[in-house]
Amino acid sequence: MPRILIIDDDAVFGASAVRTLESAGFSARFHRGPFGSLQAIRETVCDLVLLDVNMPKLDGPLLVRMIRDAFGRGAVKVLLCSNMEPGPLERLAKVMGVHGAVPKHLPEAHLVDQVRAALPPRATA
Repeated sequence: MPRILIIDDDAVFGASAVRTLESAGFSARFHRGPFGSLQAIRETVCDLVLLDVNMPKLDGPLLVRMIRDAFGRGAVKVLLCSNMEPGPLERLAKVMGVHGAVPKHLPEAHLVDQVRAALPPRATA
């Protein structure tokens, strides 16, 4: 069962994402806010991090750099998640070199589809 770590400062979104992903067959854990994220990644041994872009004091782009510094580029798959419009969010994901992006305001099925697409085929089987 693929393990997903959701890092977001919005507890309501985090709880909703956990329910959505678990009902789709994933093991999901929510970590509130950016601080302690590297330890949460180590503890969960996650297959993918669903990362909020706009968090206070430590935003998504900086946290992606920290993840890469700690674990190596590509060692931890990252999927950006934000209230941004889809076009700018996807461009940001491409510039950052992460595994994709999903707007928060789209239907839950889209979140599940994007998570599946970011994981290797064997992890979602």
